[in-house]
Amino acid sequence: MATVPSKADEICAVLRTEILTGQYRAGERLPSERDLASRFEANRGAVREALKKIEQLGIVSVAPGGVRVLPIKDATLDVLGHLLELGEIEQPVLIGQVIDVLGVMTSLSASSAVKAASDQDIEVLVGICGELISSIGNHEEHHENWMRLSEKLMSIHQNLVLRLVGNGLRTQFLGKVNNLDFKPDVNIDDITTCLTQLRDAVAIRDDAKVRDAIITHFEIIKTALLALNDGETKPARRTDHG
Repeated sequence: MATVPSKADEICAVLRTEILTGQYRAGERLPSERDLASRFEANRGAVREALKKIEQLGIVSVAPGGVRVLPIKDATLDVLGHLLELGEIEQPVLIGQVIDVLGVMTSLSASSAVKAASDQDIEVLVGICGELISSIGNHEEHHENWMRLSEKLMSIHQNLVLRLVGNGLRTQFLGKVNNLDFKPDVNIDDITTCLTQLRDAVAIRDDAKVRDAIITHFEIIKTALLALNDGETKPARRTDHG
Protein backbone atom coordinates (compact mmCIF):
# COMPACT_ATOMS: atom_id res chain seq x y z
CA MET A 1 0.00 0.00 0.00
CA ALA A 2 1.33 3.42 -0.97
CA THR A 3 2.49 5.70 1.82
CA VAL A 4 0.37 8.81 2.27
CA PRO A 5 2.56 11.93 1.97
CA SER A 6 2.83 14.05 5.09
CA LYS A 7 1.74 17.67 5.07
CA ALA A 8 5.39 18.70 5.00
CA ASP A 9 5.96 16.49 1.94
CA GLU A 10 2.96 18.05 0.18
CA ILE A 11 4.23 21.57 0.89
CA CYS A 12 7.74 20.62 -0.18
CA ALA A 13 6.49 19.16 -3.49
CA VAL A 14 4.52 22.31 -4.36
CA LEU A 15 7.30 24.74 -3.45
CA ARG A 16 9.93 22.60 -5.18
CA THR A 17 7.88 22.59 -8.38
CA GLU A 18 7.25 26.34 -8.20
CA ILE A 19 10.97 27.04 -7.75
CA LEU A 20 12.13 24.65 -10.46
CA THR A 21 9.58 26.03 -12.94
CA GLY A 22 10.71 29.61 -12.30
CA GLN A 23 7.71 30.91 -10.37
CA TYR A 24 10.24 32.07 -7.81
CA ARG A 25 13.47 33.39 -9.30
CA ALA A 26 17.00 33.16 -7.94
CA GLY A 27 17.52 35.73 -5.20
CA GLU A 28 13.80 36.12 -4.53
CA ARG A 29 12.42 35.45 -1.06
CA LEU A 30 9.69 32.92 -0.39
CA PRO A 31 6.65 34.00 1.62
CA SER A 32 7.01 33.98 5.40
CA GLU A 33 6.34 30.86 7.46
CA ARG A 34 3.08 32.43 8.61
CA ASP A 35 1.94 33.13 5.06
CA LEU A 36 2.92 29.64 3.90
CA ALA A 37 1.10 28.08 6.86
CA SER A 38 -2.02 30.03 5.93
CA ARG A 39 -1.74 29.15 2.24
CA PHE A 40 -1.36 25.42 2.87
CA GLU A 41 -3.65 25.30 5.90
CA ALA A 42 -0.82 23.77 7.92
CA ASN A 43 0.96 24.46 11.17
CA ARG A 44 4.30 26.24 11.12
CA GLY A 45 6.11 23.06 12.16
CA ALA A 46 5.08 21.38 8.91
CA VAL A 47 6.17 24.47 6.98
CA ARG A 48 9.58 24.47 8.67
CA GLU A 49 10.02 20.78 7.87
CA ALA A 50 9.12 21.40 4.21
CA LEU A 51 11.57 24.30 4.00
CA LYS A 52 14.29 22.10 5.47
CA LYS A 53 13.61 19.49 2.78
CA ILE A 54 13.94 21.96 -0.09
CA GLU A 55 17.01 23.49 1.55
CA GLN A 56 18.61 20.03 1.42
CA LEU A 57 18.02 20.05 -2.36
CA GLY A 58 20.17 23.17 -2.56
CA ILE A 59 17.47 25.33 -4.17
CA VAL A 60 16.87 27.65 -1.20
CA SER A 61 18.88 29.14 1.62
CA VAL A 62 17.15 29.35 5.01
CA ALA A 63 18.43 32.20 7.18
CA PRO A 64 17.04 34.28 10.07
CA GLY A 65 15.97 36.97 7.59
CA GLY A 66 13.88 34.56 5.51
CA VAL A 67 14.14 31.92 2.80
CA ARG A 68 15.91 32.97 -0.38
CA VAL A 69 15.82 31.05 -3.68
CA LEU A 70 19.19 29.88 -5.04
CA PRO A 71 20.19 29.38 -8.70
CA ILE A 72 19.49 25.87 -10.02
CA LYS A 73 23.18 25.52 -10.93
CA ASP A 74 23.97 25.57 -7.20
CA ALA A 75 21.53 22.74 -6.40
CA THR A 76 22.41 19.17 -5.47
CA LEU A 77 22.18 16.13 -7.70
CA ASP A 78 18.85 15.29 -6.07
CA VAL A 79 16.99 17.83 -8.24
CA LEU A 80 17.92 15.98 -11.44
CA GLY A 81 15.00 13.56 -11.29
CA HIS A 82 12.56 16.39 -10.58
CA LEU A 83 13.87 18.39 -13.56
CA LEU A 84 13.36 15.36 -15.80
CA GLU A 85 9.79 14.92 -14.59
CA LEU A 86 8.93 18.59 -14.98
CA GLY A 87 10.54 18.92 -18.42
CA GLU A 88 11.79 22.42 -17.64
CA ILE A 89 14.97 21.59 -19.54
CA GLU A 90 14.38 19.72 -22.82
CA GLN A 91 14.44 16.10 -21.71
CA PRO A 92 16.64 14.72 -24.51
CA VAL A 93 19.13 17.54 -23.95
CA LEU A 94 19.23 16.97 -20.19
CA ILE A 95 19.49 13.22 -20.64
CA GLY A 96 22.30 13.78 -23.17
CA GLN A 97 24.21 15.78 -20.58
CA VAL A 98 23.79 13.01 -18.02
CA ILE A 99 24.96 10.44 -20.58
CA ASP A 100 28.15 12.50 -21.07
CA VAL A 101 28.83 12.36 -17.34
CA LEU A 102 27.96 8.66 -17.11
CA GLY A 103 30.31 7.96 -20.00
CA VAL A 104 33.22 9.75 -18.36
CA MET A 105 32.56 8.10 -14.99
CA THR A 106 32.17 4.62 -16.48
CA SER A 107 35.32 5.01 -18.55
CA LEU A 108 37.25 6.10 -15.45
CA SER A 109 35.81 3.18 -13.50
CA ALA A 110 36.72 0.70 -16.23
CA SER A 111 40.25 1.96 -16.87
CA SER A 112 40.99 2.07 -13.13
CA ALA A 113 39.65 -1.46 -12.65
CA VAL A 114 41.63 -2.91 -15.55
CA LYS A 115 44.86 -1.56 -14.10
CA ALA A 116 44.09 -3.00 -10.65
CA ALA A 117 42.48 -6.29 -11.73
CA SER A 118 43.83 -9.76 -11.04
CA ASP A 119 43.97 -12.33 -13.82
CA GLN A 120 40.78 -13.86 -12.42
CA ASP A 121 39.07 -10.44 -12.41
CA ILE A 122 40.03 -9.94 -16.06
CA GLU A 123 38.54 -13.31 -16.94
CA VAL A 124 35.26 -12.38 -15.25
CA LEU A 125 35.17 -8.95 -16.93
CA VAL A 126 35.78 -10.47 -20.36
CA GLY A 127 32.94 -12.90 -19.70
CA ILE A 128 30.53 -10.11 -18.74
CA CYS A 129 31.52 -8.12 -21.84
CA GLY A 130 30.74 -11.19 -23.93
CA GLU A 131 27.30 -11.40 -22.32
CA LEU A 132 26.79 -7.71 -23.04
CA ILE A 133 27.40 -8.40 -26.71
CA SER A 134 25.12 -11.43 -26.84
CA SER A 135 22.29 -9.57 -25.06
CA ILE A 136 22.18 -6.62 -27.48
CA GLY A 137 18.58 -6.24 -28.57
CA ASN A 138 17.19 -7.57 -25.28
CA HIS A 139 16.71 -4.38 -23.27
CA GLU A 140 16.17 -5.93 -19.84
CA GLU A 141 18.98 -8.48 -20.07
CA HIS A 142 21.37 -5.93 -21.58
CA HIS A 143 20.63 -3.47 -18.79
CA GLU A 144 21.24 -6.17 -16.17
CA ASN A 145 24.58 -7.03 -17.77
CA TRP A 146 25.63 -3.38 -17.68
CA MET A 147 24.75 -3.28 -13.97
CA ARG A 148 26.81 -6.44 -13.42
CA LEU A 149 29.76 -4.94 -15.27
CA SER A 150 29.52 -1.69 -13.33
CA GLU A 151 29.34 -3.50 -9.99
CA LYS A 152 32.32 -5.72 -10.87
CA LEU A 153 34.40 -2.72 -11.94
CA MET A 154 33.68 -0.88 -8.70
CA SER A 155 34.43 -3.96 -6.60
CA ILE A 156 37.88 -4.05 -8.21
CA HIS A 157 38.97 -0.41 -8.00
CA GLN A 158 37.24 0.32 -4.66
CA ASN A 159 36.81 4.04 -5.39
CA LEU A 160 34.13 5.02 -2.87
CA VAL A 161 33.59 8.54 -4.23
CA LEU A 162 33.07 7.23 -7.75
CA ARG A 163 30.59 4.67 -6.42
CA LEU A 164 28.60 7.23 -4.44
CA VAL A 165 28.34 9.69 -7.32
CA GLY A 166 27.36 6.86 -9.63
CA ASN A 167 24.71 5.72 -7.18
CA GLY A 168 23.27 9.22 -7.12
CA LEU A 169 23.10 9.46 -10.89
CA ARG A 170 21.49 6.05 -11.24
CA THR A 171 18.92 6.83 -8.54
CA GLN A 172 18.00 10.20 -9.99
CA PHE A 173 18.33 9.33 -13.66
CA LEU A 174 17.82 5.73 -14.72
CA GLY A 175 14.52 5.15 -12.94
CA LYS A 176 13.06 8.38 -14.30
CA VAL A 177 14.27 7.73 -17.86
CA ASN A 178 12.72 4.27 -17.86
CA ASN A 179 9.36 5.96 -17.25
CA LEU A 180 9.83 8.34 -20.19
CA ASP A 181 9.01 7.52 -23.79
CA PHE A 182 12.57 7.78 -25.11
CA LYS A 183 13.49 4.88 -27.37
CA PRO A 184 16.29 6.01 -29.67
CA ASP A 185 17.13 4.02 -32.79
CA VAL A 186 20.59 2.67 -32.01
CA ASN A 187 22.53 0.81 -34.68
CA ILE A 188 23.16 -2.71 -33.41
CA ASP A 189 26.25 -3.13 -35.59
CA ASP A 190 27.86 -0.01 -34.11
CA ILE A 191 27.13 -1.13 -30.56
CA THR A 192 28.39 -4.65 -31.29
CA THR A 193 31.65 -3.29 -32.73
CA CYS A 194 32.14 -0.98 -29.77
CA LEU A 195 31.49 -3.63 -27.12
CA THR A 196 33.71 -6.11 -28.97
CA GLN A 197 36.50 -3.54 -28.83
CA LEU A 198 35.82 -3.13 -25.12
CA ARG A 199 36.00 -6.88 -24.49
CA ASP A 200 39.25 -7.24 -26.45
CA ALA A 201 40.83 -4.24 -24.71
CA VAL A 202 39.92 -5.62 -21.28
CA ALA A 203 41.46 -8.98 -22.22
CA ILE A 204 44.85 -7.36 -22.92
CA ARG A 205 44.58 -4.82 -20.06
CA ASP A 206 44.78 -1.85 -22.42
CA ASP A 207 43.21 0.79 -20.17
CA ALA A 208 43.39 3.53 -22.84
CA LYS A 209 41.45 1.42 -25.36
CA VAL A 210 38.99 0.41 -22.63
CA ARG A 211 38.35 4.06 -21.88
CA ASP A 212 37.95 4.95 -25.57
CA ALA A 213 35.53 2.08 -26.23
CA ILE A 214 33.24 3.11 -23.38
CA ILE A 215 33.28 6.80 -24.35
CA THR A 216 32.41 5.80 -27.93
CA HIS A 217 29.58 3.59 -26.69
CA PHE A 218 27.98 6.41 -24.73
CA GLU A 219 28.46 8.79 -27.67
CA ILE A 220 26.51 6.38 -29.90
CA ILE A 221 23.63 6.36 -27.41
CA LYS A 222 23.71 10.13 -27.01
CA THR A 223 23.76 10.78 -30.77
CA ALA A 224 20.74 8.53 -31.29
CA LEU A 225 18.90 10.25 -28.45
CA LEU A 226 19.56 13.76 -29.73
CA ALA A 227 18.44 12.68 -33.20
CA LEU A 228 15.03 12.04 -31.62
CA ASN A 229 14.98 15.60 -30.33
CA ASP A 230 15.83 16.97 -33.77
CA GLY A 231 13.13 14.88 -35.39
CA GLU A 232 15.72 13.01 -37.40
CA THR A 233 15.48 9.37 -38.35
CA LYS A 234 18.39 7.31 -39.55
CA PRO A 235 18.25 3.87 -41.13
CA ALA A 236 19.40 1.43 -38.50
CA ARG A 237 18.79 -1.97 -37.09
CA ARG A 238 16.94 -0.97 -33.99
CA THR A 239 17.50 -1.89 -30.40
CA ASP A 240 15.88 -0.15 -27.45
CA HIS A 241 19.14 0.30 -25.60
CA GLY A 242 19.19 1.09 -21.91
